[in-house]
Amino acid sequence: MRYLCTSCNYIYDEDLWDKTEWIKSWTKIENLWDNFVCPVCGEYKDIFHWIKEEINYLTEKPQDAIEANHFIKITKNNDWRTKFEIWFLEFHPSGEEHRISSIWIYDEYWDLVYEKFFSSWEEPVLVFDVSDLDEYEIRARCIVHGIWGRKIKNMV
Repeated sequence: MRYLCTSCNYIYDEDLWDKTEWIKSWTKIENLWDNFVCPVCGEYKDIFHWIKEEINYLTEKPQDAIEANHFIKITKNNDWRTKFEIWFLEFHPSGEEHRISSIWIYDEYWDLVYEKFFSSWEEPVLVFDVSDLDEYEIRARCIVHGIWGRKIKNMV
């Protein structure tokens, strides 16, 4: 998730490593030290506001090049696990400045079932058993283009 300093508009991104502040990637804002202050203006973290990001929902087939590079490909394995991967991996960058940083699975009640974070050198692929979910949503976050999602109904 990303948080905005309401004093100076600095953005703290939990998915990214902050080299200047020595904060490791995937450090939740609530896990920052108690006296953490904005590196730009010096305000305490309690004035940071969560940035609610819009989810770009995908249809069955990509509509344009941006969707194609963020399309969530779904394949079933023989062991009831499902493989989720970002389509056209060779076209989506996977460096420090532009990559898929995380994939989440939500159930039909919007409860987070599973999340996985990816480093710049990892392929954004997740294998997970969704056989007990009637409906679910898979989301992937590109650190440049935002959150991409697909809603799925399991066929019994």
